[in-house]
Amino acid sequence: MPPKKQPTIWKAEPHTIAKIEILENYLERWFAILGRSARGSDLLYVDGFAGPGRYMNYPTGSPIAALRASTKARSAMGASWAAGDIHCAFVESDLKRFEHLRDHLDAFSSFERLIIHLFHDTFVNGLSSLKTQLPYFFSTSRPVMAFIDPFGATGAPYSIVSDILSSERSEVLINFDTDAVVRIFEAGTSSGHERVLRDIYGDDSWTELEQYRGSFTELCRLAVAIYKRRLRSITGIKYVFAFEMRDRANTLEYHLIFASQHPKGLEKMKEAMKELDQAGDYVFSDGNIDRPILFRFDDPNVFATALRREFSGRTVSYPEVIDYALNETPFINAKRMLRVLEQQSLIQVLSSDVKRKRGTFPEKSVTHIIFS
Repeated sequence: MPPKKQPTIWKAEPHTIAKIEILENYLERWFAILGRSARGSDLLYVDGFAGPGRYMNYPTGSPIAALRASTKARSAMGASWAAGDIHCAFVESDLKRFEHLRDHLDAFSSFERLIIHLFHDTFVNGLSSLKTQLPYFFSTSRPVMAFIDPFGATGAPYSIVSDILSSERSEVLINFDTDAVVRIFEAGTSSGHERVLRDIYGDDSWTELEQYRGSFTELCRLAVAIYKRRLRSITGIKYVFAFEMRDRANTLEYHLIFASQHPKGLEKMKEAMKELDQAGDYVFSDGNIDRPILFRFDDPNVFATALRREFSGRTVSYPEVIDYALNETPFINAKRMLRVLEQQSLIQVLSSDVKRKRGTFPEKSVTHIIFS
């Protein structure tokens, strides 16, 4: 199945604008945190499907959002900036879009310690060229953030994603076109589905789809669940979360999947998403095949029930509960969900602080949670 065709510049849907806002919100945090902590180290941001830089109805494409985030963070920190140079690499295969993007980057050419790399090529070839130009980012633990946003399901093979994530300070945000993935699967041999899906997943794990009997939407969620599992199979990748992006009519558009080796990255991604107004033309869902739930970041009740179900009848270490909350719920930590459960006397809290107040869960003193 060929990728979706688009003109040089097109109209951005509300969920696309939301995606760009999420990216910019996150990158401001990413550049600021690493600007302080990555002393003397250069930073690399990669946009694998950069596009023309803007939309017909919106002036900011992902490259402009990234550059704006980097310059904001750099300017705000001033002399306290401890990292080295910021490298922003943009890869675009369509010549007209590439030329349009190049013409819109002049405004950022004079910023101190900002280096822009442009590649008119496919994501795979562009990344290969980038690794030749900047090999130290891929052979050391220097920070790398990649935004992978293809048209359709193809163009970003698992092998490339895995390669990026092999460094302990690398993160990815992937637009996973579940609709296209499942349609390729359902088309079967007419779409060369075995080869294509093996490229996307990196192995034959996609064949799990063949055993599932459910709706199209449920099949989409299973496709994402398999992909998340594949990302977690990469050494060190412990933090993976998939946000369903839905339109106002509650129709699934795609999944944004974030993966990192460190909890701080996923915490900041959730903070970036929380900033968006979900009363508009898009909503979030957790995308879990077992319990697909539309959510707001300020309502822990439904996920408190899921948390209790996950650990029912067990005594669980507090770090394990925290990791579950980060990976499987919209929340940064488990505290609000635990508060709901403790108010209902559904958990017991073991703490080294005998004066701990009910409904509080300080990480320094809480050791285990007993789930009834």
